[in-house]
Amino acid sequence: MRGPFVVYGMVLALTWMSAPAMAQPDSAPPADLFFGEEIEVRVVNLEVVVEDRSGNRVHGLQADDFRILVDGLEADVDYFTEILENRAVESRDGQAPPAIGDGESVPTNYLLFVDDDHTHVTFRRPVLRELTSQLASLGLRDQVAVVVQSRRRLEVLSPFTSDRERTRDALDELERGRRYGGTLHSPRLIEQRLLRDGRVRPPSGGRVDGDLTSVEGDLPFPTMNVAEPLTDARLESLARDLEFSVTAVSSTMRALYVPTGRKVLLLLAGDWPTGAFRPEGQGIGLRSDRELLDTLVDTANVLGYTVYPMDQQSGRVSQTLWQNLRQIARDTGGEAYVAGANLAALRRVSADVANYYWLGFVPEYRRDNTVHDVQVEVRRPDLRVRSRRGYVDLSRRAEADMETQGRLLFPGVEPAAGGHVLRVEFGQPEPTGLRKMRVPVTVHVPIGRFPVVPFEDQFLARLELRFAVVDRNGQQAGMPLIPIHLRGRSRPAADAVMPYRATLTLRRKPHDLVVSIHDPLSRQTVSTRVRVAFRTDASDTTEVVH
Repeated sequence: MRGPFVVYGMVLALTWMSAPAMAQPDSAPPADLFFGEEIEVRVVNLEVVVEDRSGNRVHGLQADDFRILVDGLEADVDYFTEILENRAVESRDGQAPPAIGDGESVPTNYLLFVDDDHTHVTFRRPVLRELTSQLASLGLRDQVAVVVQSRRRLEVLSPFTSDRERTRDALDELERGRRYGGTLHSPRLIEQRLLRDGRVRPPSGGRVDGDLTSVEGDLPFPTMNVAEPLTDARLESLARDLEFSVTAVSSTMRALYVPTGRKVLLLLAGDWPTGAFRPEGQGIGLRSDRELLDTLVDTANVLGYTVYPMDQQSGRVSQTLWQNLRQIARDTGGEAYVAGANLAALRRVSADVANYYWLGFVPEYRRDNTVHDVQVEVRRPDLRVRSRRGYVDLSRRAEADMETQGRLLFPGVEPAAGGHVLRVEFGQPEPTGLRKMRVPVTVHVPIGRFPVVPFEDQFLARLELRFAVVDRNGQQAGMPLIPIHLRGRSRPAADAVMPYRATLTLRRKPHDLVVSIHDPLSRQTVSTRVRVAFRTDASDTTEVVH
């Protein structure tokens, strides 16, 4: 993780209060105790479009007409059905994938993501107007959600809903541009323009930490020739810029609850940075746009989203950006709509997802975060197919990290009805070093909420504690995992809570802190998000405001 606000040197000060039911473990239980009996069937869904050489859709194929190759080895087609005009066709070769749900009609869930920081209000307006006019062409059970990234924050303008008026209101707000001003109000692009024009001097090391405090004319030291550091700083700023946007899109897909049916991401990305973001020969720090975009592709494939990117209506054409959008679409089984095709994007996507084959297979999961190549073939050489090109075998830890990250970027997403909000208390911070401070934190772990495992004559629990921070510019910092192992002679009561005390070392600037407790066994998570601001008064004392 990068960012100006970093969690430094976590100091663990674990203290168990009066809780006789649970205590520190005396001996280590078997390593497979918590996972050995877990049985989980997770289907990799593949939405496959089959066309002839003239581009016409081909219908009536059966499961034995397809081959699924995973890393070059053939895998069984465990689930199969054809979707014809948004309706599941009964197949003699297998059962429908679980994601289809009950009934013959298969709804489509459209997630529209608009990057306000990289789109111009005027240029995106024609696209949004056409999207609004095409809502009537969607099926009655189809649902649409609208999410905007603006000024390094994410906001759900409209959750998944079949209420077309609610979706129109969200699109209208984006079209007007009063609250969401586009690139003219983007703090990241303002920073980049200042770097480009040489008006910002990076701090020592040639980096900009996100706050525009070193503007030429206000410097406490003489202006120097800093052409090379500025070049490095600008390239690194572009890398962080694209990385944040990709993380925002990925977090959106993870954070939103999606109803049953097919998942589609309509991505209005705008002017995303392209290229390699560190000059050649500058060491291992070289990162390319394609590498960063792989994170978005992997997330979409893990969650079963087909991505349909589209550009805004602009006279300035970036061939590299168009190639990147097409790459995202190709690797997730979608299509990119650029150069005027974006004006009919929703109608085109609606037609594209109305007729396809839904295949599913169950891989042998190793939980090692490995990316696996997937290729779908038709046994007839005169036909061509389009589908997602891979999946990621996510570890349980990676899944929990993703959930915490989604909570970090989505301040408006609250726990479901009946959910538990984690209670966190802060002590008096103490300044330490230059612009840093140590903050005592007490996390009240709700041990009674999570399942315990019987072992010999005791009950065991293994939980994971995570801290994550994000600053006002959207830059994130570390997500350390702290294991909590508990054991007791009896089951804890449903309302049992244990305090966990730790000390965080943070920079003395405003940021949001997310604290989460995750149970790998049940895959339940409780968390809270707190706005933490450090301020110093006239007496030079510091307090935490949350």
